[in-house]
Amino acid sequence: MIKNQNRQSLGTTSIPPVQQFLQAGRHCKIDVSCALEHADIELADLYRVDGRLSGEQFQHLLHYLIGHSKHPLFGLYSARFIQPDRFYILGQIGLHSTDLSQALKEAMPLEQLVGDMGVTEIREHHDGIRMIWHCQYSHPLVIPHLIDNVLASWVNFARFLLQDNQAKPRALQLQRDKPSSTEVKQYEQLFGCPVQFGQSDNAIIIDKALLSRPLPSGNLQRLQQLKISAGLRLTHIGDADKLQLKAARVIRQLLPQGKIQREQVGAHLHMAGRSLQRHLIKQGSSYQALLDQIRHEMADYWLTCSELSMEEIAVQLGFSDARVFFRAYKLWTGHTPGLTRKGGLAKIPEARSEYTESAATSKP
Repeated sequence: MIKNQNRQSLGTTSIPPVQQFLQAGRHCKIDVSCALEHADIELADLYRVDGRLSGEQFQHLLHYLIGHSKHPLFGLYSARFIQPDRFYILGQIGLHSTDLSQALKEAMPLEQLVGDMGVTEIREHHDGIRMIWHCQYSHPLVIPHLIDNVLASWVNFARFLLQDNQAKPRALQLQRDKPSSTEVKQYEQLFGCPVQFGQSDNAIIIDKALLSRPLPSGNLQRLQQLKISAGLRLTHIGDADKLQLKAARVIRQLLPQGKIQREQVGAHLHMAGRSLQRHLIKQGSSYQALLDQIRHEMADYWLTCSELSMEEIAVQLGFSDARVFFRAYKLWTGHTPGLTRKGGLAKIPEARSEYTESAATSKP
């Protein structure tokens, strides 16, 4: 337990990466309730809309999971469980960029939306670029596992944008000493490229040909809108005084329950529905405009980043059935959701290898 200890400055992390590591832990037969108790994390914390945990809590959780997993490459293994939510706003920004190079450069300044685990730096390389990740956590056991996971996440992010599960970097560079030949093979299978150990940085080298590959759904106008939205989210991390952000969080949480009225959202914010509407109008919005904006963003995500049926997406967005969703989507965009799906469907790739497939079923 870490309750009442002095906090260090490890920032915060969003919930999706926490859920990702917990899922990997479950597959390793770890009692996650004990892991959460060790890190002083309440189960309810994992279901707060747009919730965040302290970096200290997340680091303690990782320490527990790594120690109990008995997987020497638990961080690498956990990359298999990357969740679509982790790519939500960054994925949409990437999908509407013109090529992979722009997508990476647009997403990098926003990685704090995922968490404060580290910082990505881009340096020029004679073959293209080096994406270097600087881990900001402090525990020596946690750091190499987190590095493996984050670098694998960036590669999966690129594959997700390119709609190409076979896309691979030119090389992976790691500061750690060279492990056993079996573990080297596991890195090579996941990343699909040569792996260099004992390097000065932890980095991915991406060649120019891959960087210049056009993305299927490039839309610069939509990109600008998403950047503004992401910038607002970044500005307001930890700021609970912004009504529009708080209302949006409640709306996202309640949508799968069905049609929601402003009175319901207001009740969660301890105000009347009319008062909520009045304050939103003062901020240049309205309840319906905010609801439509959130539904539109979420619809684009589910259509382009998942294989959910139209009926399932309608439920996620709080519509009574798919026909109502179709009408609303056409009103927002001028075309059908099927056209968006046809032009932009991209699966989240699973970082599969002989290692991850066998590890999921083997006894840790």
